[in-house]
Amino acid sequence: MSDALTQASIMSNPPSKFWDFSLDLYNKPEVSEACLQLQNSYGLDVNLILFCLWYGHQIGEINENILQQALQFSHSWKQDVVQPLRDTRSRMKASRQQFPATGNSQFDTLRDHIKLNELAAENYQQQILEAYALADKPTSEKTGFEVADGNLNRFLAAVGIQREAPMNRLLLKIAHALNSV
Repeated sequence: MSDALTQASIMSNPPSKFWDFSLDLYNKPEVSEACLQLQNSYGLDVNLILFCLWYGHQIGEINENILQQALQFSHSWKQDVVQPLRDTRSRMKASRQQFPATGNSQFDTLRDHIKLNELAAENYQQQILEAYALADKPTSEKTGFEVADGNLNRFLAAVGIQREAPMNRLLLKIAHALNSV
């Protein structure tokens, strides 16, 4: 599916199953902390981790075409849109004390708006990823924890990251929460 067609389709009827899944999983005990550690310590895109898990849990084994589309879009989207918003929000949090207390309310409101825009950008990324997934046929009919974990391994291999012990504990913490989604 062409990018223009994908985006037009999303605008008129945005996919939300992946977003709903992500919100549910992210709110499970210890999952948000594990996601943030993976993001901050290893530079991993949490939306891609969640995508691999959702895909394996709902659709099956992720194929190379979908994985590459997801990686290409997500890399540029994160670099050009999400990361600048995240960096601005983080800098504002770190430098809050430098501003006069009389402007705290306005400062906080501005930071909250940036946080909402960051979340909206991540939602859009997930809509695109779900559209890629739904536009292609799954390569397997098997779903579940093992398939989702295999998708994580394919993602890590594609971005050239070894699944070392501390990272593995965090990934498994998130993956095991799939049982209650």
